[in-house]
Amino acid sequence: MKLLAYVLLALIAAAGIGLGVSGDPGYVQIVYREWTLETSLVLLVIVLLLAFFAFHYVLRLWTAMRRFPKRLKQLQKQKRLNRARTALIHGFVKLAEGNWAAAEKELTKHTEHSETPLLNYLAAARAAQEQGADDRRDNYLQLAQQCDPSHDVATGLTQATLQIAHKQTGQAIATLHKLRGIAHKNTAVLKLLMTLYIESQEWQHLLELLPDLRRLGVIDGQRADDLECTAHARLLARAAQGPDSLALVKAWQQVPQKLRQHESILSEYARALIAQGAGEQAETMLQESIQKNWSNTLVYLYGLATGADPAKQLARAEAWLKDRENNTVLLLTLGRLCLRNRLWGKARRYLESSIGEEAKPETFQILGQLLERLGEQGNALDCYRKGLALTTDKTIAMPPLPSYPSDAIKGAKRIENAILPVR
Repeated sequence: MKLLAYVLLALIAAAGIGLGVSGDPGYVQIVYREWTLETSLVLLVIVLLLAFFAFHYVLRLWTAMRRFPKRLKQLQKQKRLNRARTALIHGFVKLAEGNWAAAEKELTKHTEHSETPLLNYLAAARAAQEQGADDRRDNYLQLAQQCDPSHDVATGLTQATLQIAHKQTGQAIATLHKLRGIAHKNTAVLKLLMTLYIESQEWQHLLELLPDLRRLGVIDGQRADDLECTAHARLLARAAQGPDSLALVKAWQQVPQKLRQHESILSEYARALIAQGAGEQAETMLQESIQKNWSNTLVYLYGLATGADPAKQLARAEAWLKDRENNTVLLLTLGRLCLRNRLWGKARRYLESSIGEEAKPETFQILGQLLERLGEQGNALDCYRKGLALTTDKTIAMPPLPSYPSDAIKGAKRIENAILPVR
């Protein structure tokens, strides 16, 4: 089109010049040896212009022919890129639709020509995992790492996320440990590790991770404090269940001084001491803590701890009653301590007062045992029944039982007397 325009302009210009010089076209003579060229000036100018344009386009054509192979390769490459880009888009659409097999097929169709093979392989890994093909998933992740080693954190995080989603906790932790060595300040890695440590109850590892979580602001201070308390409490509970009696002491020594008065940690330690028969130590520790900060949990444990002097222990607990005469937990603890001091009547009053404030299955059970001890079988049975009803959170409606034949009862008693010793 440009060529036609140029020719047209040249003809117009030539016509204009011809009209302008029609009166005197000029004369040009060129002599070279025995050759002589004679022509008008107008014709010579036109011929030169045409020669110039002809030479120009011949030169352009020759250049284009020289560049043709390279241009052809570029066109073919662009075509492959467009094809790979289209496949990537289709793959992501299938992935969003949950069509995992089709997504995997599209995402891996033209990866060798893709501008972003890393994205292709990472998305294909997810599609493979959703189909339960762990081998293909791992293969795609390996290909992703090979095609772009500079993005190993992205590849590793994707791998860990997929492993977590597939309940492969151990493998996910191993992957994140490796990533932490590469990018120790990556908050996403630290947060995933924290979540996995909590889920898998790896409390010691969580304690080791907490300083980085605080320093990098992965979690706020309150959350970090709560996790630290939880971790120490769980470690104390675990140590109490183990065969090594020194494990509890070691676990307690690892608790920072500032956390030793925290209710969750102190209660767990006291419970462990009571379970290991160290009631005196637990009683002393609980009494000191309750004097500083009242806690129903610790008061409850105080009733379970067997102190050196039951009478003094009861007296200390009764002193707390002055300001908390309606405290259900304190009344239950006092009932327990009275039983330990063989003060049956007093124990009964405390237990009945506790039930009057708030009925609990445990209080009914202890009161039932006391009444049974006092020979009040009917009242004891009533306590057990009420306690059982509380555990089921409702009274189970049952049809009345048929009366048992008197002969059968006598026969059953004879059998029982023959088997069991009479107390």
